[in-house]
Amino acid sequence: MPLPSRCRDEPRARPRPLPRLDLLVRDIEAAIISKDRARQSELVLRSAAALTRRWSRLPPAAKPGFDGLLSSLLDQVDAEARATFARHLAPLRRAPRVTATRLACDPSLAVATPLLEQCPSFDEEWLLQIIPHVGEAHRAAIAKRPGIGTAVTEALLKDDHPAVAAALLTNPGAVMKADSLDTLLPRAALSLSLTLALAARADLPEAGRETLAALARGAAVAALSAEGELNSGEAEALLDQVARTFRASACPDRLARLAASVDAAGRVLGMKPVSSARIANWLFMRRVEDVLAILARDSSLPTDVLIASHDAPAPHALAVILRGLGHPWPVLKLLLNGSPGGDASVERLLDAHRIHDALTPVAARMVARYAAILSGSAAFVALAAEDDATWRGARQSRLGDTTT
Repeated sequence: MPLPSRCRDEPRARPRPLPRLDLLVRDIEAAIISKDRARQSELVLRSAAALTRRWSRLPPAAKPGFDGLLSSLLDQVDAEARATFARHLAPLRRAPRVTATRLACDPSLAVATPLLEQCPSFDEEWLLQIIPHVGEAHRAAIAKRPGIGTAVTEALLKDDHPAVAAALLTNPGAVMKADSLDTLLPRAALSLSLTLALAARADLPEAGRETLAALARGAAVAALSAEGELNSGEAEALLDQVARTFRASACPDRLARLAASVDAAGRVLGMKPVSSARIANWLFMRRVEDVLAILARDSSLPTDVLIASHDAPAPHALAVILRGLGHPWPVLKLLLNGSPGGDASVERLLDAHRIHDALTPVAARMVARYAAILSGSAAFVALAAEDDATWRGARQSRLGDTTT
């Protein structure tokens, strides 16, 4: 079918050609001399586009000079312009070495992270050269790369940076030496994030798990004691009850349905925690499995733990999880009344309310983490850094009590 005359007469819009590199080099040199920040930032953006499209076609003899010139230009512009340039550079398989190194070591994480975490140009030798010149946050970004060999992991673990070790432990693409877990265990006492990362490892020896559980139990007892709502006997009983519930088995069919709900929730709702109001609305509509799936995702607990906690005759574990997530008592009451046996008894509701009311969210999360470690998993991983100072203070307080 012939095109209408209007379409035939109009010239097709063509993409604006990228600037020739020799002209771009001349402009960059002039901008550096002029010290015009606006002009320099504009040239960073032009350079990023040109570099992404034309770097591989640049004559080898011309690359070092252009690389050095780009690095000098980046020293003159603000962090936003450097971050834009770094994002363009990150996908390149053969990035300009001087410029890429300059950006990877940039003090701003917004600039350095895309390169450190993703850029395929950084081979093992290159990374080993960078590691001694960057701090903990930059090393943690390297620890998240899709594939890391033992030379890099050992270099990252050389200094005592808990966040780096935790990032390595949770990276399935990081290859670690067989004795690395034993080496990291003593450091777990100083970092909740590291404790949880070690606890989530399937290859953690049983003796190591017992060490982590003892640390977590001491921290939980200290946190509960600090609240003053439960005496020592009640605190110990609560820990034991929640641990037993977390280790209970779940029906395979129900577990499969809940796992599907978790997957669907991630795709539909994203990773942002779901509000108490939305959960309450779902419970009014009897969407119990959807709620359990969301609670599992938001608490980073396995789905079988949520099933066991919901189905258990004792409400302790469910009360701890809901309190740890900050959901109010009416949400917990609705969930208890949605149990397989029908509405909860008055005694069960009273027990749940007492526990929910006695614990702060931080103390509840400490209890859940202890029980999770015993059952071979971790809990409330996303909030570990936030709770770390409280956990450390509780641990130090407990140690002080035992020495007086």
